[in-house]
Amino acid sequence: MTIPKPERYTRLAPLNVNLETTIAALAQEFFAPINYQKNCQKIGKSPEKNSILPLSGADFLKFLDNVSVFSEPADKYIYHVRHILQKMTASNLLVDMRSNDGNVFMPKSYYALSEITSKQAPGLMWLSSALGGRFVHCQVSPAVVHIVGEKEGNAVSGSGIIFDENYILTCRHVVDEMEVNCVQNFQNKKIDISENEIFKHETSDVALIHVNEPLCVVGGLAFFSPTIAQTVYAFGYPKIPNTRPKFLDTDNSYLIMQSGEITNESVIASDNTELFLFSAISRPGNSGGPIVSEDGYVVGIATDLTDGRYHGEHLFAPHYAGISSAQIAKAVFEMGIDTEVPYETFD
Repeated sequence: MTIPKPERYTRLAPLNVNLETTIAALAQEFFAPINYQKNCQKIGKSPEKNSILPLSGADFLKFLDNVSVFSEPADKYIYHVRHILQKMTASNLLVDMRSNDGNVFMPKSYYALSEITSKQAPGLMWLSSALGGRFVHCQVSPAVVHIVGEKEGNAVSGSGIIFDENYILTCRHVVDEMEVNCVQNFQNKKIDISENEIFKHETSDVALIHVNEPLCVVGGLAFFSPTIAQTVYAFGYPKIPNTRPKFLDTDNSYLIMQSGEITNESVIASDNTELFLFSAISRPGNSGGPIVSEDGYVVGIATDLTDGRYHGEHLFAPHYAGISSAQIAKAVFEMGIDTEVPYETFD
């Protein structure tokens, strides 16, 4: 007779990114001192009179049960929840305190004392530093578009980022070096584009495409300039030979995200353009795609690759270059169009 193995109580399989995001956002709300009285009532805990005490991780599990985040008891996911709270503490979103309830699995209590800037407040990009690249990809990828056209009879393409419901940011050389197709597939919508709706800066490698049908913008997507050694993620649509999209009904099947870091904040190119350098691989087709920092800011857009030769013979590895967000914001302002880049002011 075979004795069945007992079912494991805790769940060890990774959570999907949407569930991680929900838990982190709820944690920020639950541990906020302003919500202390309300949340004590939700979990059946008597609030302290005339004071606000930190609530514990165990209290948070009760809250997750109360709001039915999981289809089974929240303590089955105790390892996942504890890890998320630890990452939020490491990212300065939560302040941890020693708990008094003796729970060895959830040994700490927390205050949510961090502030969110007005630019990031409309969305969840402020969770980027805690939840990492998978979260950044989930948040940003819907706003990265594939710009397609023709050059000398061949199909060519570039990338762009929706920063305003009626405007797409890309590189000037992307729209200069191809005849942009008059119909584009943006966010699974067929969008008509005319030549007089493409605006180019005179000197910077910056261009905007105006769309008449509103597109979806990532809530809280803000721009800020790069800093040295900062982890970044490059988004774009480089060519992928000998492949086809897995899902034919979506326009971002070919979207690539590559991680790296800022290697130089500012260099001057031979044409006097100011660039920054990064180590994330940027391939042909990435131009115009956003470079997003680990803390959730667009720090710039990818531009032409920078390579060279020793004595005209041996190629050395290219340096991947971008136009910084400060340069982009300045260029868009100078273009005098009825939009502005949401550049972070920390208000």
